[in-house]
Amino acid sequence: MADATTVIAMGIAVAVGAPLAGAALAGTGAGTDHPRRLSTASLVTSLAGAVAAAWAWTTCESCNPGWAWEAGPGTPGTALLRFDALTAVLLPYALAISLVTALAVPRRDIAAPSARRSLVGSALTAALLLSANPGALVVLWAATALAGWWSIRAAPEGRGAARAYATCMLPAVALMAAGTWLMAGGAGDGARSAGAWMLAVAVMVRKGIVPFHAWYPAVFEGAPVSSALGITMPQVAAYTAVRLLIGHVGDAVPPQLEFLAAASLLTCVYGAALAVVQPNVRGLVGTLAMSQSALVLAGLAGTRAEELCGAIAVWVSSGVVLTGIALVARSLEARAGALSLEAPQGRFADAPGLAACFLILGLAGAGLPGTFSFVADDLIVSGSLDHHVGAGLMVIASTVLSAIALLRGWFRLFGGPPASGPRHPVLPREAAAFAALLAVTFAIGTYPAPFVRASERIAASIAPDAEGASGHAPHPATPDHGPTTGETRP
Repeated sequence: MADATTVIAMGIAVAVGAPLAGAALAGTGAGTDHPRRLSTASLVTSLAGAVAAAWAWTTCESCNPGWAWEAGPGTPGTALLRFDALTAVLLPYALAISLVTALAVPRRDIAAPSARRSLVGSALTAALLLSANPGALVVLWAATALAGWWSIRAAPEGRGAARAYATCMLPAVALMAAGTWLMAGGAGDGARSAGAWMLAVAVMVRKGIVPFHAWYPAVFEGAPVSSALGITMPQVAAYTAVRLLIGHVGDAVPPQLEFLAAASLLTCVYGAALAVVQPNVRGLVGTLAMSQSALVLAGLAGTRAEELCGAIAVWVSSGVVLTGIALVARSLEARAGALSLEAPQGRFADAPGLAACFLILGLAGAGLPGTFSFVADDLIVSGSLDHHVGAGLMVIASTVLSAIALLRGWFRLFGGPPASGPRHPVLPREAAAFAALLAVTFAIGTYPAPFVRASERIAASIAPDAEGASGHAPHPATPDHGPTTGETRP
């Protein structure tokens, strides 16, 4: 146990410290000639630390179900640092997304200043995913929002997107801070309920839930792809909702969760429908990301363990697929210019490798059997249909519309008469990034048992009273689970 806690502590330090060290080196001028190498080395080191911590935690948790490593100030379940089932999945996932993005984006997108900003954003996101303390989450919410705005605003074409992003994030951060203070301040039931509503609205804004959805496609259309992916794919608002709001399920579902579930279901269908009619590929990715983000929140706000498991699976699977599609599109855009979807572009002839990557990832996103998304869709659709037929039908509708949008995007980009121009092969670094994403989606799709078991542990830790929940993981916000220094939790 002592060895495991040491490995977890060291892994956490490396996961957060390596990107910060890389950013500091970039700030001093080191790596100016090769900023991609500096970013890649920093993120590989960070990911290795996260994987080591996750492996050490898994080894202990398999012997002692419900075990969580905690350190720093705060009560059990709300410690400054907390490593549990949720963190063991999300921390490596978020850092892996940052790594493949750094590998695949064109050279013009990863100059030294943008590499420094991306590394700072990755470090802040990792720190947020490692905390369960309400005060720390508020600070890190604001810091990650500021880092995202900084990254967008620094791009020559990003001023409009930065303005749209800031317009939404400023009230979201304010609501997050006020709601957390009311919920944690020991006030009466009325004040706590008001705080929960504030938190719910803050989560809706940051996740692009209708009617606060306009910034999502705006960021994808107007900001660098690396910035858009870094802001949206980790879904820090969903993580914050899990730590501070979600979990009190059972006979009496809080009205805030009922409202979040309804608004999220509406958004996932609406976003998928918007994706079908997008005139350009950036808008396609942005609206699909909005839809999938809402689907995650709909599952997390559910009252069945299967819905929670499905939400975690969609969280990771959609991030893998949409990151791949966005990077393929950006690679093609760097070669051929802006990509319209209003008429067939005929790009298959000059970029067959990119066409193949887009098609495979698109089919994976559409739920092709044998892929990660197929497992995720099965879990969340089954959970929704078993609980509420209307919700299940809305999830199915969003899945069908997303599949139509992805296939339409492929045919419009790569179908039609061949476009004139030179042939554009896939570069080795791009091939490595796309191969990694495809390996993950097919490996988990063909052998889903380990991930499903991990999702079940997460569901049990989020809402142990949920219908169908199993395991003995603790409630993340209850105060009576023992010491806060990495000891076992009964």
